[in-house]
Amino acid sequence: MIDITKAEIENIIIHKVGNKGQEEGCLFSETEATPSEYLKTLLTEHYLRPLSEVTEPSIFYHESDLELNAIAQFSESLFNAPESFKEQSIKIAKHLYSVSNHPNIAGGEFIVILFSNIAVGSANSMGLAVLKVESKDDYLDIRNENGTLELIEKEGIALREIQKGALILSSDMSVLAIDILKKRTKYWHDDFLKVAPKKTEEAELKASGDILRGLSSRIENPSDHLAFNQGLENYLDQRDELELRDLHDLSKPYLEPQEIDRVFNAAQSKAGFEFDNELKIPSERFRLQAKNVMKKTRIIDGVNLVVTNEDAYLNGIKIEERDGGFRAIIDFDIYESLKEN
Repeated sequence: MIDITKAEIENIIIHKVGNKGQEEGCLFSETEATPSEYLKTLLTEHYLRPLSEVTEPSIFYHESDLELNAIAQFSESLFNAPESFKEQSIKIAKHLYSVSNHPNIAGGEFIVILFSNIAVGSANSMGLAVLKVESKDDYLDIRNENGTLELIEKEGIALREIQKGALILSSDMSVLAIDILKKRTKYWHDDFLKVAPKKTEEAELKASGDILRGLSSRIENPSDHLAFNQGLENYLDQRDELELRDLHDLSKPYLEPQEIDRVFNAAQSKAGFEFDNELKIPSERFRLQAKNVMKKTRIIDGVNLVVTNEDAYLNGIKIEERDGGFRAIIDFDIYESLKEN
């Protein structure tokens, strides 16, 4: 958990980074900016807070050697010697320029901010925020012209939403990245930051849900689908923890081994990290993650039965084909506690 209530801005500098493919070049500030206390508050609230609330952290990586990850090295050097802030910010800006080759990448202001006193769990951390501004908004101001109030059109940077940004934490070198499109931008995540998803409990729990959804969607027979859901429900009732390999074993009676492997591989590729089949997940946490999947039973392709009544127990489904359609006979019980009410 990240707490920014005591965070302070130590340094801030703004450079301009163009598109290298169009030979736009860069403009580096000669000195750091000197924001007012009010502006510092705005930057902390509108730039630091959204970054600190990113729920899927990343880690730096490189295909051959982590020491070749430019942003990881520049950030670490800055954390070790904060007095090198300007020097390292220019190196970071130059690296951003070096990967800005695609014609669709817009040039813009590049803001670098060093924060202190960020609480990450029990640790006190510095945070390096890097933010790219690729578009500006029009807004209106009012000016007094000899007693007449005139509307003046201006252009500026909106605080309401980060366009592209990342917060690098000195405590564990985690990276919290975001962009305005709310999706992964290749040049920002892969080329500039060069980050991969961090293996956390939340990420592993989410991956287990992806595995379950993949397995469930591939069981075509309604009776098998129901049996799989009931088998999983009984398993969770009897044990405090679930291992990923348990999902593999529970689906064996209904799916071919290669189909199960494809589901696991697809989920692993999506998660961005290697699975540990002995990973233990508390049954109750997994049950919450899997709730929407387990209450759904396949009837035929594109038709599912969703049971939202927790006091209803589905015993079986029988499908009878008819001309131009089918008939589904559904057998279920209602608990006595509900009947009495």
